[in-house]
Amino acid sequence: MPTMKTIAAEAGVSVMTVSLALRNHPRISTATRQKVKEVAERLGYRSNPMVASLMTHIRSSRPVSYQANLGFLVDDSKKLNAHRMIEMAHRGIIKRAGELGFLVDVFSLQEHGPRKGRLEHVLRSRNIQGVILAPLRQAGNLDGMDCSHWSAAALGNTVLSPHFHKVTPHQYQGLQLVIENLERKGYRRIGLAVEPLVDDKVNHYWSSCMAGYHLRIPARQRVPVFLADLTAAPLKAWLDKHKPDVVVGHDGLHFWLRELGMRVPEDIAFACVSVPSESHPSFSGLNQNWQMIGSAAVDSVVAQIYRNERGVPESPKTIMLEGFWEEGTTAPGL
Repeated sequence: MPTMKTIAAEAGVSVMTVSLALRNHPRISTATRQKVKEVAERLGYRSNPMVASLMTHIRSSRPVSYQANLGFLVDDSKKLNAHRMIEMAHRGIIKRAGELGFLVDVFSLQEHGPRKGRLEHVLRSRNIQGVILAPLRQAGNLDGMDCSHWSAAALGNTVLSPHFHKVTPHQYQGLQLVIENLERKGYRRIGLAVEPLVDDKVNHYWSSCMAGYHLRIPARQRVPVFLADLTAAPLKAWLDKHKPDVVVGHDGLHFWLRELGMRVPEDIAFACVSVPSESHPSFSGLNQNWQMIGSAAVDSVVAQIYRNERGVPESPKTIMLEGFWEEGTTAPGL
């Protein structure tokens, strides 16, 4: 079996260059990486997985040196901290990137988007090697953006096209978890109220989960999904007609319950699908674990960088992370 020393002599480079090139390290030029890999393949070199594991352990115990820059692309960078889930994802991105030796720059799609090619020029001038796309305010396409130079991953399901690798909450599992906990607390008439725009952003997983739940319970317990814009009159009509003993939705739903004069949880219980929230410090409901989602997105992008994978993948992968229940005070049980 040829060694790295053999490959280095054949390729006319150092052993360290061979080691870095075979790991697709960004410090080694594309041409040199390609040359080393061609020599390694011609000589029949195969990595020893046990040695690779040992070296990874050794490298992870050393101080991490700077590798490259990643870009976090958001709708509006000036409102980064105004959206709790994006703020939490950003924290996870910064933390994990730092552990791997990467710096993170935030870029605004709104600021750089109008002129075609402007964002791409800015990213290249800032030496950005990989990009992570934050959830968009509205599900939509970014087909006008040329991503051929970067490794990329999108958070959530809002980027409909191009089809990047995605890291997203497991929204179906999340609502199942909410329902299980509400049933455990004695609630039987569980109502879901979600706006169509939000249902689109979660790829209809919540409404689909509730439809499946209705198939498993007696007809008298079923509360039809409220799938409309959250406004006072239609929401009140839905509540009066179907009389749920607990409602599930975003913190905007909690706002409208208070606007209608309903006390939570005295008059009706509430479970939030996005805890924590700025609106209420102790919502009961689902923590979608956005900080871990941001961290996992960094792992996805960095792995692509090391494999020299750029642009839109032929077979996009979706990583789904499970959330967890937050006890809170808005759904104490019957």
